[in-house]
Amino acid sequence: MKFIITESQLGSIIFNYLNNLNLYKVEDRGDYYFWSSKESWENSGDVLISVYHKSYDCFISSDLVSEISTFFSLDMNAALLLISGWVSSQVGFDVGYPYSDYGAD
Repeated sequence: MKFIITESQLGSIIFNYLNNLNLYKVEDRGDYYFWSSKESWENSGDVLISVYHKSYDCFISSDLVSEISTFFSLDMNAALLLISGWVSSQVGFDVGYPYSDYGAD
């Protein structure tokens, strides 16, 4: 069976997927940081997403970008933009410059 999913439906599906990850969000002086869990934050684990309110920059880890890209068969830029849209909805302001460390290894 074949399903046809529109671009807006895909965005909604990805937002739901990200919501269900239950990322742990910490706000610090207007900046936001997301970890995979509270335990990861408490143990100084790697941050998955960092958002800076003064510059509107948004760092998204390559692990998360790769996960979304692979799972939903998207190119990395499309995944990055969709994740940054979700981040904007979580922090209450538009992310102006999303970037990742993908390919830095």
